Amino acid sequence: MEYTVVYDTYVEVPIRISKTTPDEARIKRLERWPKEAGLSQPLGEGGTFMDLVKSFARDYELEVGEKNWSNSTTEGKIIIKMEQKLLRNGTQRGAAKMEGEISLTPTEEGGNLVYTAKLKYSIELDNDVLAEKAASDVVEFNL
Repeated sequence: MEYTVVYDTYVEVPIRISKTTPDEARIKRLERWPKEAGLSQPLGEGGTFMDLVKSFARDYELEVGEKNWSNSTTEGKIIIKMEQKLLRNGTQRGAAKMEGEISLTPTEEGGNLVYTAKLKYSIELDNDVLAEKAASDVVEFNL
């Protein structure tokens, strides 16, 4: 199956944590952040990424599968990956993805340390699914 990216955007999100928070707790919070807040970031008029995923799934008659997460800490940053399969009759026909990183080197702002999450959100669909939708949206009329 070949996929086409139908949605793709990049955002930078500040994550503020009090300077008084112990280092270990700060790291744990940053590691949890993608699951707790990363998918609920507003992405303009379309709402959050999960709102867009649900909308694409509904429009293309797909079911939203489970989210698969992987986070790893390496060389001063947390690497984030999430993939959620988009299914039809149990077969993968697309995917919603969030990939990015959170630098472990913060800036200071008042009483907070500010970390920056750099995130890429994308949705890709099977070319056959796109072709089916295009064909079903054609209005036929006779003159």
